Amino acid sequence: MSWLLWRQHRLQGAVAAGVLAALGILLWVTGVSMAHTYSTAMSVCRANNTCGELNLFQGDGALVALVNFTVLVPVLVGVFWGATIVGRELDAGTNQLVWTQSVTRRSWLRSKILLLLVSSTAVGAILSGLVTWWSGTLNSYHHERFEGLKFDIQGAVPVAYTLFAAALGLAAGVLWRRTLPAIATTAAGFFVVRLVVENFARPHFLHTITSTGAIGAGPNAPLGSWLLSTTVVLNGDVVQGAIKLPVSCAGAATRAGASKCLADLGYSEVSTYHPPSQYWTFQLTEAAIFLGLTAILTLVAVVALKRQDA
Repeated sequence: MSWLLWRQHRLQGAVAAGVLAALGILLWVTGVSMAHTYSTAMSVCRANNTCGELNLFQGDGALVALVNFTVLVPVLVGVFWGATIVGRELDAGTNQLVWTQSVTRRSWLRSKILLLLVSSTAVGAILSGLVTWWSGTLNSYHHERFEGLKFDIQGAVPVAYTLFAAALGLAAGVLWRRTLPAIATTAAGFFVVRLVVENFARPHFLHTITSTGAIGAGPNAPLGSWLLSTTVVLNGDVVQGAIKLPVSCAGAATRAGASKCLADLGYSEVSTYHPPSQYWTFQLTEAAIFLGLTAILTLVAVVALKRQDA
């Protein structure tokens, strides 16, 4: 059975290994260069007290876009590996040929699932490790690893996403028994579940913190926080729309003076955020959700195939 799996999936494995190797070399070379640039710039600016004027990595937009594109790797694994590893054989009927040999159905399915989950874990872990290491410099510079796309491509969640996509493709292939519908279901289902978790579940994994600061001073949250909202309030009531500068503050010569005048009148900014200390709790919580879904989908695939071919 091992020889058969090798014959069937060696091309997919070779392509994945080649892409990961090329990406790894690119990220290693550019990551070392970015870390050196950042370290040198920080040493100079601290000596001159000009760190607020740094403008680094503005020319690396294409490289950052390439790294951000890795967010699609899990769904590609689900589409090209998960949906086809069993679904393609059921579609073509080649599973019947295998079962007439010395390979039992249980051994065939177990080997297929094991290969899919192990290879998906390897791809997700290697990719996440590369991207997380490479992003370390940008995380130190921008302090945005908790927000949006950066959260999705670093840490533990890419591994869980990859396993979920693979299991979703596996289940879709078994249930449809046809390759193209399984691919479409995998792609659509992956994005729907990801969007639901990201937009409706993730913000509520842990309690938020609310802090009040001076108006015009920017969000009153620690660096690296996930800022959910910033609102302007007047004596406790939310201010809707644009703020009109009161006549009593019209004489302020500077923006800072106008902000102080507004603060004296009762205006303030209220920020709601998740602090950076919650980052790994969020990572592990979301990873656990998708690993749970992976287990459920794998079980669905096993039970459905046994019933279909009972």
